[in-house]
Amino acid sequence: MKTMLSRILLCALWVGLCLPGMADDDDMVMGVYEGDFTEDAAANYDIRAQVVGLSATKYKVVFFLSESGGPELRVEAEGKRKSIGKDKDDKPLYGPVSFEGDLDVDGTMMPMEGTIDKEAFTGTIDTADGAFALKRVFNEPPTLGKKAPAGALPLMDGTKETWLNQWEAVDGPWCFQSDGSVEVCSKSNKTKQELGSGLYHIEFRTPYMPTERYQGRGNSGVYILGRYEVQVLDSFGTIPAWDLVGGIYKVAIPEADAALPPLQWQTYDITFTAPEFDASGKKTKDAIINVVHNGITVHDNLVLPDCTPGGLTSVEGTSGSLMFQHHGNPVRFRNVWFLPAE
Repeated sequence: MKTMLSRILLCALWVGLCLPGMADDDDMVMGVYEGDFTEDAAANYDIRAQVVGLSATKYKVVFFLSESGGPELRVEAEGKRKSIGKDKDDKPLYGPVSFEGDLDVDGTMMPMEGTIDKEAFTGTIDTADGAFALKRVFNEPPTLGKKAPAGALPLMDGTKETWLNQWEAVDGPWCFQSDGSVEVCSKSNKTKQELGSGLYHIEFRTPYMPTERYQGRGNSGVYILGRYEVQVLDSFGTIPAWDLVGGIYKVAIPEADAALPPLQWQTYDITFTAPEFDASGKKTKDAIINVVHNGITVHDNLVLPDCTPGGLTSVEGTSGSLMFQHHGNPVRFRNVWFLPAE
């Protein structure tokens, strides 16, 4: 095991906090799993996993394997669970999730078997020396719940009054929730007030839609100035892309995988510098965007040469509304504020 894994490299993403509680539709399986190899033979190696729901009974696990001190290797396998009846409320009950197959570990095929039961993931990779034990954890972004600082404009602060005062429908209203968040339930919404350069703090939560694929899973978008989209999507467990969460639509792929599972609140902290124009209206400087997703920089002062598709306008400007996109999925937003640049 140790000889074969010596090629595997490490780059730890980030360690979060273990938080209780999830939404009612949580299946108690999908999510982030952290822990260790349990045998001395693999003591110098690290393991973590992302488990993605593909249906009520099918799952994908993405393992991140590494030798301490180097970058991670990403390998995948699929698993399933059986229905074992129904509860007193006629809801289906399921047994543990079982995984079995071969992992392509840096060109070497290794047999893997594992089981997820009661949010614990145990199994082996290659041999008994590769035994692992992982627990489901809930990673909290460092700015989650951060209040609007002095000088900032609250756009969603948990009160219906602020939401009604600050937002207007593009084509229809959204649905205010009992927890103070707002859910996409009609068309795109935008701020009544035009905003410009500064810091945008946005919290969002994608729904759990295991039977959907790719763009069908929790699709929405954050449009700065109504023109430049940062994609919102449930792409947990998927290699980053420009049309997945954190991507600048049709412009740039996120520099890191910062996605959290569906049903968990995530954060965007977006620093935006508007384009500049001369007296004749000719653009003299492109817009610049810096995106921190769940505490991880995924776009580092990226130059935006033009508007992205699907916004309020395709003509660039120095100010505009913040728009949240309706794409047919019940994505939620909360704790949104804007701090103008000095």
